[in-house]
Amino acid sequence: MKRCSFRFGASAAVLLLLLAVPAAAQLQSGNLYGTVLGPGGETLPGVTVTLTGGGAPQTQVTDAQGRFRFLGLSPGSYSVRAEVQGYSPLESSGIVINVGRNTQVELQLSAQVEEVINVTAESPLLDTRRVATGTTMTNADLERIPTARDPWAVLQSTPGVLTDRINVGGNESGQQAQYVGPGSGGDQAVWSVDGVVITDMAALGSSPGYYDFDAFEEMQVTTGGSDATIATGGVVLNMVTKRGTNEWRGSGRYLVANDSLQSDLSFDQDELGKPGAWNNDQAQTEFKQGNRIDRTVDWGAELGGPIVRDRLWIWGSYAKPEINLLTIDDFSDKTTLEDWNAKLNAQITPSNSATAFAWDSDKVKQGRNAGPLRPQETTWDQSAFGDKPTTWKVEDTQIFGSNFYATGMYSRVNGGFQLVPEGGNALPFRDRDLKWHNGFLLQQIERPQEQAKLDGSNFFNTGSLSHELKYGAGYRQAESSTLVRWPGGGTEIVLAGETPEDDFPLLLLAREATPDVKIDYTNVYLQDTLAMGNLTVNLGVRYDRQEGENQASDAAANPVAPDLLPAVHYAGQDSGFSWSDVSPRIGLTYGIGAERKTLLRASYSRFADQLGTATAGFLNPLGGIGYRYFITSNAGGPTLERDEIGPEVAPPSPNVNPFTLEPLQSFAVDPDLSAPVTDELLLGVEHALLPEFVVGLNLSARRYTNTLEAERLVFDADDPFAPDLLNSVGRVHRRSDYVENTVTVTSPDGRTRTVHYWELAPGVTTRNGFRLENGDREQEFLGAALTFNKRLSNRWMMRGNVSWQDWTWDVPDSENEDPTDTIAGGVVDGTEVLQGSGIVSGSKGNVFINSKWSYSLNGMYQIAPDRPWGFNVAANLTGRQGYPLRYVNRVVRDTISDNAGSGIDIPVDSDPDAFRYPDINVVDLRVEKEFTFSDFGLTLGADVFNAFNESYVLQRQGVLGRDNSDFVTEILSPRVVRLGARFSFR
Repeated sequence: MKRCSFRFGASAAVLLLLLAVPAAAQLQSGNLYGTVLGPGGETLPGVTVTLTGGGAPQTQVTDAQGRFRFLGLSPGSYSVRAEVQGYSPLESSGIVINVGRNTQVELQLSAQVEEVINVTAESPLLDTRRVATGTTMTNADLERIPTARDPWAVLQSTPGVLTDRINVGGNESGQQAQYVGPGSGGDQAVWSVDGVVITDMAALGSSPGYYDFDAFEEMQVTTGGSDATIATGGVVLNMVTKRGTNEWRGSGRYLVANDSLQSDLSFDQDELGKPGAWNNDQAQTEFKQGNRIDRTVDWGAELGGPIVRDRLWIWGSYAKPEINLLTIDDFSDKTTLEDWNAKLNAQITPSNSATAFAWDSDKVKQGRNAGPLRPQETTWDQSAFGDKPTTWKVEDTQIFGSNFYATGMYSRVNGGFQLVPEGGNALPFRDRDLKWHNGFLLQQIERPQEQAKLDGSNFFNTGSLSHELKYGAGYRQAESSTLVRWPGGGTEIVLAGETPEDDFPLLLLAREATPDVKIDYTNVYLQDTLAMGNLTVNLGVRYDRQEGENQASDAAANPVAPDLLPAVHYAGQDSGFSWSDVSPRIGLTYGIGAERKTLLRASYSRFADQLGTATAGFLNPLGGIGYRYFITSNAGGPTLERDEIGPEVAPPSPNVNPFTLEPLQSFAVDPDLSAPVTDELLLGVEHALLPEFVVGLNLSARRYTNTLEAERLVFDADDPFAPDLLNSVGRVHRRSDYVENTVTVTSPDGRTRTVHYWELAPGVTTRNGFRLENGDREQEFLGAALTFNKRLSNRWMMRGNVSWQDWTWDVPDSENEDPTDTIAGGVVDGTEVLQGSGIVSGSKGNVFINSKWSYSLNGMYQIAPDRPWGFNVAANLTGRQGYPLRYVNRVVRDTISDNAGSGIDIPVDSDPDAFRYPDINVVDLRVEKEFTFSDFGLTLGADVFNAFNESYVLQRQGVLGRDNSDFVTEILSPRVVRLGARFSFR
């Protein structure tokens, strides 16, 4: 049935495209535009232009305005030859094509001579057809700049992109970073490999796998100004793998770092947590760094070449990095990332080409999420789950003439994994200091996706105005089937009292969550690029429809007390809403002067958010674990016995009917719910100091509206679980439903602060249901970025940026229905937008991403390249303002069951600038020596990460009133050296 549904949707998408590689291919390729001129500068029609490099030769004839174009080219270096009777043939080589970039060349023929004129092109870095902001990292950049060798490290060099962690020599590899772009949350990020959108729609903004760094030809990161082919306003990461060419080429590497190459910890003991009222006068006496490198090995190889020259090519790669770390308690954290890629390219006819591509990523990790609050037995062992996690695509491109191109593609992504607690089936227990014991949650997840799309381009002229018309339609189906279970029958937590004798031992008896959510995405877009002299105009519009369905699922009974939480069945339902959005885009680029060395840019774009399975499954009563709350006499033991379940102390969670124990629908959605929208204005200027050296200034403004808000549902009754109310979800709360309470706390700066929180007034109750709707809260973003990019020439290369951003909330008084919720989220009018790491009980529990300034600078210099002893040196500098440090007071409101017994964390100061971690400045260095033997090359190198052995505090325990409050829980990892050897041949 699911397969039929996909085929129907894909067929509908095809019917939307009346004429159907360029549009789709821009996620994986670049374009070459050119003009052929005569000796006097006049345009020459009818010139035969032949392109070579990368694959089979391609030929075009210039049009009436002397123009030619080659679209959908793989990144790399190309040559063009222009010839026509009466003129000398001209061959121009060294033309560089980058992913997502439009390269412009001019070829000027001379009077008839006998020999061919050869020139070496200096491909300009300026692109008059592009208005997007971001960065592109070529294969040379990826190899020569010291990085931790994963895409999340590349993101840190992109203007305005901030991540939740700092990867020192690979100590954070194998774990995905949370990140934000300029005015965009991480949940709007898009991941693409070779034109296939692979974004994990159940964990929005994340990737379904990990990567062989040396498999990539280029990585392109876009942060704004995207054309109509891109849906969201988030960070778009395009990764393009290599391909086979007419020459056999290959490379391999072996990189290693271990404890003997790691420096001792250099940490000022005065930074440790001081005793005070905030932690019951307990002092932190020692600290041991977690995520220390025990041994990391990164090895792999890639190879490609012709099967049939000019007709059929093959390429593949294999890698198996191993990252072995030591946790804060000296336990092992071991990760193996096995990755392979395979690609087959075929030139079926002179006008038709096809590609088949497959990628497989398998992660095996032992000891995930270790930290001060997660000892070894509560960490996860991660491995693949469900169908083999292979991504594959087939793609075909047909050239119907020099003015009409079309591409069709079908792909499938199989993403699935499981997180198994090392404690096995032991009952998880959280003590009064928020530290877990025995075990943790079990998660088993399958996330398959299918996608089909058609894209086309037409070229035509209206007088002196040239048009490039791009259009396309696509259909994608994403599904997430999940099992989440507390082992041992539930979890036991201690609700801390004023003294340990006042602690409350609470058992959360649990029934597993089994959501199965499917989402259909349909899109159509149209864009015209108009060129008139020095002005280029991009006009586009995009239509997206997103709709979800909760599919039927079953949840097993509680294993200890099946009578208290029996097995249940959920019949399924639609999401209760659908999103349909029309998003206009317009961009202007003006080149100053005949040579257009300076470009002025302006653009307006509207983006609609992408729909994730969590939002689509909001109504699913099995989307969350079902709980009943009891006093327990277990006292933290690993095994729960039936007779250790005491009296029930609160109503069950809102998805459990207290009378039948069946799933209960206590949530609601606005049937008119619409997608959050981002409106963006970009202004920029770029200037080419040299053809290979460009500096620029980009200004951006964004406004984010239609935010999704979950408003609390309440009842004007003493018991919201009364039988006559079980068919009702209640009403949306209002300000008059709450009464104010206060508590006095002392923060680690010694100040006494009054924390306000609100409880429901007498006569108003809730079963903790919520209604999802569009609210009036808005976000405003202003940003500026100074950028510079120097391609490798004259022995050096450099790229960098300095960014500033101001990202704030605009919250009207009408949004203060529950002031505790407003303050707890840090969302009051005029305060800064923060994004948490999303790992509340894991290794990044007190990381909130927000910096007003950041910078990145990296480069490489070749010392005496013509001498036998010559070598290369490179450096990578990154820095940012320290992230906000949130100190919170944890309170339990209304009922013990509020937030599953965990309470709600209220910042002691709503201003994120009240407390911040120290500013970060990190230097990485590299030195390498290249040896060349005919067609074989060998490079020996050493990378030094955190070269100055900085030890910035990155996290503290922020919940006040615990014995470990304000204790340091993470610092920057110490300096480590990575040694490596790389070979290549051609």
